[in-house]
Amino acid sequence: MEGRDYLRQPIQLTEAVKRATEEADSFKQECSDIGTTVEKIGKLLRKAARLSTNPAGAFYEHPTRRMMDEAKKTMEKTLALVRKCKKGGVLKRVITITSATDFQKINRLLLSTTEDLNWLLTISSGRDDLGGMPPIAANDPILAMIWQQIARVQAGIAEDKADAASTLASLAQDNERNGKIIIDEGGLPPLMKLLQEGTPAGQENAAKALGELARDQQRAQEIVKAGAIQAFVHVLSVAPVKVQTQAARAIAAIVSHDTDARSAFGNAQGIRLLVALINDTIDETSKTSMHTVVKTRMAQQSRSLGSPGKPWHEEGGGGGGGQQHSEDKPSGRVASLGTTTRAPNSHARTHSSENGKSYYHGSSLREKREREHEDPEVIYQMRAEVLRALWKLATNNIKNCKSITDTRALLCFAKLMEKEGEVQKNAVMAVCEIAAVAEHDQELRRAAFKMTSPAVRAVIEQLLKVIQSDDPDVQIPAMRAIGCLARIFPSKETHIVKPITDQLAREITVASEAAAALLKFTVAENYLKDQHSRSILEANGASHLVQLTYFPESAYQPVVLLCNLTINAGDHPALKSPDVLKAMEAASRSSLMQIPAVREILPKAIEHLELFKAGEDGAQPVDEFDNF
Repeated sequence: MEGRDYLRQPIQLTEAVKRATEEADSFKQECSDIGTTVEKIGKLLRKAARLSTNPAGAFYEHPTRRMMDEAKKTMEKTLALVRKCKKGGVLKRVITITSATDFQKINRLLLSTTEDLNWLLTISSGRDDLGGMPPIAANDPILAMIWQQIARVQAGIAEDKADAASTLASLAQDNERNGKIIIDEGGLPPLMKLLQEGTPAGQENAAKALGELARDQQRAQEIVKAGAIQAFVHVLSVAPVKVQTQAARAIAAIVSHDTDARSAFGNAQGIRLLVALINDTIDETSKTSMHTVVKTRMAQQSRSLGSPGKPWHEEGGGGGGGQQHSEDKPSGRVASLGTTTRAPNSHARTHSSENGKSYYHGSSLREKREREHEDPEVIYQMRAEVLRALWKLATNNIKNCKSITDTRALLCFAKLMEKEGEVQKNAVMAVCEIAAVAEHDQELRRAAFKMTSPAVRAVIEQLLKVIQSDDPDVQIPAMRAIGCLARIFPSKETHIVKPITDQLAREITVASEAAAALLKFTVAENYLKDQHSRSILEANGASHLVQLTYFPESAYQPVVLLCNLTINAGDHPALKSPDVLKAMEAASRSSLMQIPAVREILPKAIEHLELFKAGEDGAQPVDEFDNF
């Protein structure tokens, strides 16, 4: 077998050394001592060979191969020395110049080999009394420590496996080299097995270790090749909350670096399991009450706008005569809180969105009850990590975004955006990534972000609340999400742009992001650009933008946005201020003119503004009787 292949040669060399010591003519005592030591080494090697071929055993091959290589070199040196002591006359002894010092060196090598093999057999037997490090790793203590911990994960008792996995996670977290050694020395297979078959503590620590190891694309790919996708899907289905938390965290780390893993995880129904986890932790009363509030708000707005059965854009918000842009025609049918998927092998089942029931078979009644009695902090961490995983899975992946929005995830995101800290941030980031994909995918945008959908309206309302908070970490992605969805909002939704416009008066990082989001409401691709431009101007956007144009490091978006507002709504009173024209003229003399987009639009905007100003200056008619 393979185990015997790399052990056979050292064993054969020990037999050759033993025969040579029996034929020695000089240094007989030294050769006899060597023979005794080599005989012990031979027994250790044979024991290792038996362990390596035992199907029930857990023989750790990586240090074994390295130790066998060193043992082979030591045996070759020993054999060469002992052969010099064979009968051959005084002349041969003088020529070979054998001395007692040579035997001392060989004895030290043999002692190191013996200690290496004893250490190897100890860890292979699952014992925890490792007794220090093997001499072969004396120059690299971290390597010896990693060997020990991997061996414990592979062959230890349940408690030792969990403790060793935790140690490996800490080592991987310390620096990049440790993580590389863990993977190179065969740490992935035992960790993967522990994740699937271990105790809850072992599973939790194994998942944590795998997440810490996924630091770059190459390592993430190696983890996936080791079977991570199937292992994590299994854990998300049946494991306790703490294990699921670490699994979600590891998934986020892996898919952050490996784009192929995002698709693979989505194909394995992992997204549905993640959504089911956060869905089951949201109080049923909260979900139902949110739905009721959104439906009530929609009914009130429908009555104020016209017939409740008409789509928003058919109430006169189109702005271009009778013509309607295809992007601005949401379906008149009210979408349910969670659209059913059409995947035949899905483990989900759909119910009416009105009843607030779970969509999934995956969570049994027992599991739900266990979660109800779980520590709130544990549930909070689980939500945060699941949301992070969904955020990373959605990044630049159309199929995953569709899978997420086909579930009731949007409504869950809306509810969790009411929380604070990591849960709120990760929920906002998940929505932001889905919106970023939807911005460039018309099919996803139309299917997932209908303004007639209560779930979508709940998400939008929560994003607007987040935008009005004082936390830039969530304000910025929330504004990006609204900007990416700029084409879904009808003209009557004037309250959408005001909270973003108000952020133009905030610190420069927030103000710049607000300008970038508002810019998407005013571009030519947005059919309702004129109406949105007027809403921005009515929210005092012009005066804020004028101030921002004088910050060179972030003037691009404010200048282009101001130009768009001028072209789209040049007759608006807010643009009559001399400061607007001065700001544009100052920008025309700045380095911004090196940017093609600015060089193209700024002269047009200045000309447009001057024409409106000239028209107003000559607009007063002259009465023919005034001269009399």
